[in-house]
Amino acid sequence: MLFNFTLVPVENVRPWGELGNLKLHWFGLTDGQYWIEAGEASLLEYSKQVREKFGGPRYCDYQVVRLYEDVLDIASFVLDPIPSILVPYISGVSGQAWRATFRSWKESHDDHRDNDRVWEIEDAASRLTLCRYLDTGYLTPSSKIFLWSDESMVHIEWDNRDKLFEGVQTWSAVQGAYALPREQFVSEIQSFHSRLMEQMAVRVDLVLAGALSSDIQIDLPGLQEEHEFRSLPIDRTIARSLQPTDWQRVHEAIQEVVGWE
Repeated sequence: MLFNFTLVPVENVRPWGELGNLKLHWFGLTDGQYWIEAGEASLLEYSKQVREKFGGPRYCDYQVVRLYEDVLDIASFVLDPIPSILVPYISGVSGQAWRATFRSWKESHDDHRDNDRVWEIEDAASRLTLCRYLDTGYLTPSSKIFLWSDESMVHIEWDNRDKLFEGVQTWSAVQGAYALPREQFVSEIQSFHSRLMEQMAVRVDLVLAGALSSDIQIDLPGLQEEHEFRSLPIDRTIARSLQPTDWQRVHEAIQEVVGWE
């Protein structure tokens, strides 16, 4: 499976708030660990060096629904195929070189952001990577995971060489790439949805039956209602229509930035 997770036992879920004012909700009840199996690499898995030096879990230790929501947020952008002429600017070493060039260009034009022409170029060029990075900014350090697709495959690339914790390489997957068919990527998201909702249905039933300590406040009718809403099919969310990307304009903007040097 691409998206993997485990939930902690319901009695071990960490409530939010302080003693005397402890609370839980559907989001908080997804407390667990999660990771992404990208071929032989496990993304969001802590390195052996970090675990040996600092202890802690093997995988990202957070509310599982955070990964789920972040994947859904970018799915339709990831599935918007990149034209072949632009692939060198998004993938591999050449993609890294382009992003470095673009950063330098933006820094050199910081004092001209109110110039319409500068803004138009930046906006158009930015659309190449728009909403294709998986958000991991809530982690310390974050993990740089980038997803994009062509007409047949979804590509996952990662580069965590500079992601250190007190000088130690944080993530086991340092740098690499993995690809899978577009249809499989969609199936993996749907599987993630089904597995999470099935396990959360059991958890919600346990909570309704009184599994939590009486010290923890929880809106039981609201919990049940939220679970029913979140369990609805996600097909439309994955395939939601985006405003068509003007890839020709994106290419022109990239060429203007490249030509700046």
